[in-house]
Amino acid sequence: MKLSKAFVWLLATLVLASIAVSCGSESQTVKIGLLSPQTGPIAQYASGFEDAGNVAIEELNKTHEGDFVFELIVADSGCDGTQAGTSAQTLIDSGVPAIVGAACSGATLGAIAVAAAAGVPMVSYASTSPGITTADDNGHLFRVVPSDAQQAVALVAVAAAAGAKNPAVLYMTNDYGAGLGDNFASNWSGSVCTQVGYDPTEGSYDASTLAQSVIDGGCDSVLLMSYATDGAAIIEALSAQGFTGSMIGADGLADAAFTESFTDTTAVHGLIATKPRPGKDSSAKTSFESAYAAAGGADGAIYTGETYDAIKIVAAAIVSDPDGDLVAALKKTGVNYVGASGTHTFDANGDVLGTGYEVCQFDGTDFSCPRIWTADSGLATN
Repeated sequence: MKLSKAFVWLLATLVLASIAVSCGSESQTVKIGLLSPQTGPIAQYASGFEDAGNVAIEELNKTHEGDFVFELIVADSGCDGTQAGTSAQTLIDSGVPAIVGAACSGATLGAIAVAAAAGVPMVSYASTSPGITTADDNGHLFRVVPSDAQQAVALVAVAAAAGAKNPAVLYMTNDYGAGLGDNFASNWSGSVCTQVGYDPTEGSYDASTLAQSVIDGGCDSVLLMSYATDGAAIIEALSAQGFTGSMIGADGLADAAFTESFTDTTAVHGLIATKPRPGKDSSAKTSFESAYAAAGGADGAIYTGETYDAIKIVAAAIVSDPDGDLVAALKKTGVNYVGASGTHTFDANGDVLGTGYEVCQFDGTDFSCPRIWTADSGLATN
C-alpha cells in the first residue's frame, strides 16, 4: 500500500510531538543534603531530625509529582566541624544543590567553609551560636532558629524565676557552649559563683570535677550549656555529690530523648531547659505534626519542625528557579515563610528573629513544656 506524502508528513509530525511531550514530562531529580549528628554527643536526637526530613520529602514528592523527584541524602556531621566539613564535601560530590544542617553550631561552621567555597548554600535547622551570624559564608548560610544571644536573655529570666542568686555556669568550650555561656554571664545582673569551661569530647572532661566546682563554690544553682552525653554525666555527678539546687539547661538538653543518656534517670528530675518556641498554629504546623506522628516520630523531640521547614524552604527555592541563583531564591523564599516551626524571614545575615522560647522541664522522666518566654512579655504559662 502506498502512503501519500501528506499522510507520511502527518505521521512524522505526530511521532515527533509524542516524543516532545514524553521528554517534557520527565521529572527532574533533586537531591537535598542533610547533615545529621548520627554520632557524637547529640546522636540521641538524630532520628528525630531524619524522621522530620523524610516527612518533608514525602510531601514534596506528592506535591510536585510529575515535575520533580526529591531525594534526601543524609551524611553524619558527628557534631564536629572537621567531620561535618568532610561530610559536606561528600554531599556536594553526590550532586546536592543545597545542604540542610547542621545541628551543632561547630559542625555548621565547619561545613559552610566547604559549602560556600563550592557555591552550595546551607540552611541550618538547629545551630544557635551567635558566631553563625558573622560567619565568613559569602551569604550562603541561613538558619531557621534564633541566635543564642536571645536564648541567654530567656535563661536569665528562667534562672531568676527559679530563685537563683548565685549560679554556676558550666559550658562547653565550643562555638555553641562558649557563646551561650558568655552571653548568659554578661546578661546576669547578680554574681556568678563560678564559670568553668570544658571540652565536651568524650574522655576530655571529668564530670565529677565539674560537679565539685559547683559544690565548692557554694552555688545555689547551675546553668548547663551542654549537649546530651556530657550534660547527663554532669547532672549524675551533681546528684551523687548531693547537690540540691536548681538545674537549668538550654536547647542542648531540651528533648525527651535526653533521658537516654543517663545511667541513673532519677538524676534528671527537676531539670529546666529552654528551646526555641514554635510559632502560631497554622495549617503547615498541623499538617507536619500529624504526618510526623503518623510516621512514628518521637514525641518531645527537638528541632523536628525546624528540620522540616529548612528542607521545604530549600525545595521551594529550587522549584521557584530550578536553574537560577539558589542563594537569591532562598532570600526570596525566606520572606514571611509560614512553616511548621513558625513564620520565618531571613535578615541580611540569614538569621531569623524567632518567637521566643518554650520553658521545658523533667518531672521524673516525664518531659513537658508548661511555660514560654517572649521578648515582649517575659515568662508566661504556655
